[in-house]
Amino acid sequence: FDAVGTVEKLLGVFREPFTIDGRELILTTSIGVAVFPDNGESATDLLRNADAAMYQSKEAGRNTYSFFTKQMNAMILRRLEIEEQLYGALERGEFEVCYQPKINLRSGRIMGAEALLRWHSSVMGSVSPDEFIPIAEHTGLIVPIGKFVLAQALACLKEWGRASGQEYTMAVNLSPRQFRDQDFIDYVKQSLRTSGVAPERLEFEITEGVLLIGQACVDDILTGLHALGIKLSMDDFGTGYSSLSYLRRYDFDLLKIDRSFVGGITTNKEDRDLVTATIAMAHSLNLEVVAEGVETADQLNVLCKLGCDVAQGYHFSKPIPARELMDYRLTDSCMVGG
Repeated sequence: FDAVGTVEKLLGVFREPFTIDGRELILTTSIGVAVFPDNGESATDLLRNADAAMYQSKEAGRNTYSFFTKQMNAMILRRLEIEEQLYGALERGEFEVCYQPKINLRSGRIMGAEALLRWHSSVMGSVSPDEFIPIAEHTGLIVPIGKFVLAQALACLKEWGRASGQEYTMAVNLSPRQFRDQDFIDYVKQSLRTSGVAPERLEFEITEGVLLIGQACVDDILTGLHALGIKLSMDDFGTGYSSLSYLRRYDFDLLKIDRSFVGGITTNKEDRDLVTATIAMAHSLNLEVVAEGVETADQLNVLCKLGCDVAQGYHFSKPIPARELMDYRLTDSCMVGG
């Protein structure tokens, strides 16, 4: 059995566009391979190890394949421990929502923040969102966790506005699994009523991975959120294949440039050209542009010259607890590029 030949043939098939209802769609596939008997003697062991190898393919950039290795055993055990500890973590009060300020580059003032989830496990210590969010998504735990984040973010936004006398916005990330929650729109409405926050002060960040679900629930929820007056932001722009078609299809208000491009705008001409084109295109579509991952004054200078609207990143502030957000002040030294 030629495993390499088989997986390369599969990858080749997925590199060709699929035509559905007259539209061309490009999909990627990540493949994990486990070999009998070296990687397991039962179907359960082989599937588990192939699954681990598949995640290795995703981490390698997707659209590739990986064979299971013994070194992946540690990764499997880590995933199992995270999954075990995730159950009950919400009830144990181990989650904390932190906030990263967002800066309006035209006014040089704070205009809002993004809510970011942190997990301080009583058993494992601090666990990276890159580790636990995909597992929470896979298990469905992201649905109650996502509701917790929204409730915390709206309560923080209400208190922040009351303390400062300003009308800030709050960005909250949505996961693909939340789009399958039939009660999601009702929960958002209830949360807005409970918090007293105006819908236009709430912004949901949506990655292309959500849109790739391709189900009617995506259309229904995005239409429902837009009808409520909530802002929609396309997150991680530039990392997928079909972003342009989604900008035409849905009523987005903001476009967020991925940090991988922002990090290279001062040293890499290709990254700078892509960011330049993205900002021009977004403005032509009446979209505001947010740059994430701004870490240096040089990056900020370039973004200001290119006409970027909003920025966030460690140059301004790391994600901070709600109590610190209330006292956060933007220093003049952070806005040298303004």
